[in-house]
Amino acid sequence: MRVCGIIGWALVMFQAGAPLQGQTITIDTSLAGQRQLIDGFGTCLSGSEALQTWWQNLYFGDLQASMLRMDLTPAFNAPYSNDNYNSPNYGAPGPDDNYVRTYTNATTYTNIFSGLQAQIAVMGPNIDSNIAYFDFTAGGPQVAGVAAQAGKSLINNLGDFKLFASLWSPAPWLKLVSGNTYTAGGADLPADNTPFPFIWLGNFSGGVLDTSGALVPEFDDSALGGTGPTSVLTQFARCMAAYLRGFQNVYGVSFYAISIQNELDFEEFYNSCLYPLSPGYLAAVKAVRAELDQYPDLAGIKIMGPEDVLGGDAYGMWQYGSGSTTGVKNLQFLQVVGADPVAAAAEAYFCIHGYDSDGVSAAAATPTQWDWWANGWGTSPAAGIPANVQGFRYYGKKSWMTETSGEDSAWLSPANGFPSSGAWSLTLRIQQALTAGQESAWAYWQMTDGSPVGAETLTDQATVQNSAKYVAAKHFFRYIRPNSICVNTTISGTTALSACSFLHQTNGTMTVVIINASNSPVQAVINSPAEPAGITSWQTFTSSSGSYWQTSTNMITDGNANVSIPGYGVVTLYGMAPPMLSAAPAGNGFLNLFWPPSANGFLLQSTTNLTSSSSWTNVASSQVTTNSLTNGSVSMTVRQNAEGAFYRLAQP
Repeated sequence: MRVCGIIGWALVMFQAGAPLQGQTITIDTSLAGQRQLIDGFGTCLSGSEALQTWWQNLYFGDLQASMLRMDLTPAFNAPYSNDNYNSPNYGAPGPDDNYVRTYTNATTYTNIFSGLQAQIAVMGPNIDSNIAYFDFTAGGPQVAGVAAQAGKSLINNLGDFKLFASLWSPAPWLKLVSGNTYTAGGADLPADNTPFPFIWLGNFSGGVLDTSGALVPEFDDSALGGTGPTSVLTQFARCMAAYLRGFQNVYGVSFYAISIQNELDFEEFYNSCLYPLSPGYLAAVKAVRAELDQYPDLAGIKIMGPEDVLGGDAYGMWQYGSGSTTGVKNLQFLQVVGADPVAAAAEAYFCIHGYDSDGVSAAAATPTQWDWWANGWGTSPAAGIPANVQGFRYYGKKSWMTETSGEDSAWLSPANGFPSSGAWSLTLRIQQALTAGQESAWAYWQMTDGSPVGAETLTDQATVQNSAKYVAAKHFFRYIRPNSICVNTTISGTTALSACSFLHQTNGTMTVVIINASNSPVQAVINSPAEPAGITSWQTFTSSSGSYWQTSTNMITDGNANVSIPGYGVVTLYGMAPPMLSAAPAGNGFLNLFWPPSANGFLLQSTTNLTSSSSWTNVASSQVTTNSLTNGSVSMTVRQNAEGAFYRLAQP
């Protein structure tokens, strides 16, 4: 039996016990070696599988995902979402022989189409009255709400749970023509050269948000207790606030953060909205922040952005096009936000989509784009791009990677040559985002979508934890817990290996992920870090082509452990120091006990007689009055015996 700490409590006195006691990989846990704090890992949602027990057990139980991303595109009640006038039925073109309904602004949005007239939901000054416009009980909001409830209920096991959301499109009547057209074509899709915006099968496709601040007659709120015509910005902010409050009221889960626009530089036939220039984006961010700050239940929700796609070159990191067609990209959005004090205060931190394959295309490739995102550049990297551009770290805010996908479902793809397109490459992409990119969170596009695992998903209901891509993500998701600190990790003697390490000071744990970018096994020696002290062995999880998540134990001798990393393989090492049990008086004969949530498998036991080793018994549920998570530690309040007691954590 492994015993960790004994705490004695007798009447008004307590006595706290101390916790029980090839290639070289070196881990630096000193203050100088500590980097970003990790908020967690997760995915977005698709379909309805997240309502099912198997999905929740896989996501929160086996994968240990502690974050969940959802779509904030508002789901309206009828008559504001009637598909008969939103667009023709699938496979049946409309009266203009197109599969969409086009419009140019709020006025033309209500034009007669197929004999019906679309309606506009005008948001008044009363947020609770506005909530009645929305439907939270079916479709996407319901799936997200139920899944979020499951995550919140498991917060003690997960160490944290964060619900965050991105807006794919605002209400369609808030958008104007962008000047662009849809040109992809295809069966049952919009016709070529259809101008944005339009409605396609209920999707609010493309267009630009009207951020001019001009008052619009269609948005007259005088009948709702307001003063008359309002601007699109006012309607946009009111809609956002009401939708957030309505969702939180229905499901009892608060949002940690939102993005006001998913991929604001892309106009698509599905829910989307374009922000080609920075002034419009700044105006929208400031309007939403000001609205949320009016309400105590919404003021704590953080705004992140710009949630653009990581560019494949310097132009994709700064701007698209030139002259009148110039579109703002990643680092330029950061620059304009940083230069506007109100916008800088409104946007709590940054986020980006990591779709670029830079750094995983060849062995020892350098992730240049991630370095640019984190640190910027001192000299111009391409013609027409300015010098001395700062990365996100300059602004003193963290960054999240909130979406990526695209890998083949096989562990190695292609089968011959460098496997830059399969599940193994996904592990390298995650590692580079966390190290070179210094991201504080990482989220895949979807865990499942109701179809066999493919480029956009990690697994499916039939494959579950045996999917190569799922296993690749699990090497990071499961043991790098929320509030871990990424620490510097160096490797001597080889260029084949790359590694990242994460210290959780509260839990007393260390997680190391090692990737082999060669087709031959590599032997390595792991030097034990200074923190956490007392780790005696590493739980080891190894994956390679055809062999996933093989478990073993690597003992630590004289401060070192040996590990073998297969060719194109991944090894996760997880070490835990003996968990510390702490206590504090709660008054009236009660006692608060605290210990790290990483102490899975340990039982809380008590005794009134330290001289007898057989007198320890498990603390009964009848003695427990509260059980929660406080400041990152499991917190339990117990009722004392009259004669007092001693407590310990013990592992059977």
